[in-house]
Amino acid sequence: MAALITGSCGIRGLTTIDAVASTGSKDYLERIIGLIRGTAVTIAIFSHETRPTALANIALELGFAAMFGKPIMIVKSRAAIAPSDLKRTDWIEFEDGQEAEFEHRVGLGLDELDSIAAYQELLLDTSLDAPEMDCAVALERAIKAFLLSGEARLLDKAEIIRGRLQPIQNQPQVDDLKRLHKEVATFIRQGRQTIA
Repeated sequence: MAALITGSCGIRGLTTIDAVASTGSKDYLERIIGLIRGTAVTIAIFSHETRPTALANIALELGFAAMFGKPIMIVKSRAAIAPSDLKRTDWIEFEDGQEAEFEHRVGLGLDELDSIAAYQELLLDTSLDAPEMDCAVALERAIKAFLLSGEARLLDKAEIIRGRLQPIQNQPQVDDLKRLHKEVATFIRQGRQTIA
């Protein structure tokens, strides 16, 4: 399942990151949260052979992804029994011999990311047009749209947010705005490095 998903993502220019295969010196949970925050979409994969403890970890990671507002795709083997919390959730089932149908369904799910990115950009544009913009919300929308699309124009829109924060970043008693200004600048810098 994972290999077919990786292939479908690759066709669309998406790089996959496997949490288990990633390495780091941080606390494992902290690393997982960082990986989820830095990705466009979360894809959970499990089968009838998945250990209950691993399934619990998957459920926790899905909860983090939902909390961060990430699009979620759940993939399971046909024989796998979904946890009770996921009984009413859409998922894509895999069955041996049905690989082409599976890849087609995964592709349809991944193609939906374009419309999600467009919607996030619409919300960002609405924020930018507001007379009193909530810069933190606007930044969140810029990040989501950029992670989903990789479009450089979103970094230019983030520059507008940064411009709104510039005059007030050095005023006393507004530490949260100073922090937000730094977050916007970091996002723009990292985004431009990614594109380059």
